[in-house]
Amino acid sequence: MSFEAQFLLAAASEAESAVQARQATLSHVGAEAFSSQAHAELEPTCWKHTELRDNITAAEVQLAKRCHGAHIETLSQDITQVGSHYQLIHYDVQYLDMQMHRLQVVGHVEKELSLSMQELRARPASTQAVLMACAGTGRMAQKKRFWLHVPWGPDSFGCAMWTGCSLADVLKEAGVKDGATQVVFTGADKGVEGGKVQYFQRSLSLDDALLGHVMLVYEMNGQDLTPAHGAPLRLIVPGWYGMASVKWLTSMEVVTGKWWGHQMEAYSFRRTATDPEMVPLTRLPVRALMAPPGYPEFFSRARIVAPGGHRVVGRAWAGAVDIERVEFSSDAGKTWSTAQLAQKNGAFGWAQWEFDWQVSAEGTYVLSCRAFDVKGRSQDEPSDELFNWTGMGDTQPQLVYVKVDKSIESEGGIIDLTAEQRAARTELNDGQYGAALDQSLVEALYRSPGSQ
Repeated sequence: MSFEAQFLLAAASEAESAVQARQATLSHVGAEAFSSQAHAELEPTCWKHTELRDNITAAEVQLAKRCHGAHIETLSQDITQVGSHYQLIHYDVQYLDMQMHRLQVVGHVEKELSLSMQELRARPASTQAVLMACAGTGRMAQKKRFWLHVPWGPDSFGCAMWTGCSLADVLKEAGVKDGATQVVFTGADKGVEGGKVQYFQRSLSLDDALLGHVMLVYEMNGQDLTPAHGAPLRLIVPGWYGMASVKWLTSMEVVTGKWWGHQMEAYSFRRTATDPEMVPLTRLPVRALMAPPGYPEFFSRARIVAPGGHRVVGRAWAGAVDIERVEFSSDAGKTWSTAQLAQKNGAFGWAQWEFDWQVSAEGTYVLSCRAFDVKGRSQDEPSDELFNWTGMGDTQPQLVYVKVDKSIESEGGIIDLTAEQRAARTELNDGQYGAALDQSLVEALYRSPGSQ
């Protein structure tokens, strides 16, 4: 069977697994199962980081500078450009020699392999559109945060064209022995995390690794991988959160038993810091985002449009699952209308949606969107109490603050956005320095940076 055929066949299996993953998440840390108040009762002395929009630590700023989100306006494009695709770099960018680099396949196999990049590139290849999103997506929308990590809004996404060969075919060539259970993937990036010196490592069950959709990738959007995106070789696990797609891949070890490294535990849904029943993050949930209409104000990213008609464009995804519908709101989710929806650009890609928004009155509006997939999955409902200890996988709907003002049509036009700028700081939004913004408008602007 060709790699292309394996890939599409695997998507059907992954769609069912995605539903199971969402059910496991909701039963453990969903709104009906757990809350920030429940956590406070379990760990009353736990150090609380913040529930204020303007309390961002220097460590978080440093992480945000190294790990950038996608440019939200690229949601108008079917494929995310390399420079606009989100990046999470745990340790340091690696600079590996493509001519010298080899992938080691070791462990519980009949024949260990050492494959050069030339040998990997000579294997049957496929190019696929794959939507990737970070496990910490939407973390800043979780009002009460405890875990220090990259302060993502909804902007940790990207949909690129990835080219590579089949992981399953390489493992079959090595000959997996009876009793094997997992494949451990090791990247070249080394650092200290959790107090331990380590290389970045993740594992997949043998069944997942052999399913047929996982790729050993060497090109992104038709060009060689850049160092920051894992050159010369990385793993791509379509339909999964991005942490599974190990960059700067150096080795794959087939193991017996249960391997559980630091990056497996870190990327789990937890109720508490030491939750004995943590649920590993795996497949992507359903999600919709929009490219904000109009023009941005530099500091606040408030959007300004003129009265009239505006076509709002966005993208929706659900891993291997197809999208059923996308809904659009111009009143912060009080009412919803169905958007026009196109087909996905690949089995693990995303689908474009559009909505023609008509607005005649000047003033402020909060736009939002949400998606539903054909398996019945939906996004998280907005809630101040939504909570999981690591702030992972938050899919509360995107909020986009829009000011309708005809002055935007004139170069040199004057638009007063002082209130929008000052609302970034709690102490400046009390009316002392001019009209204060309504709290719902402040939430739209500053609760989840990256939305605008």
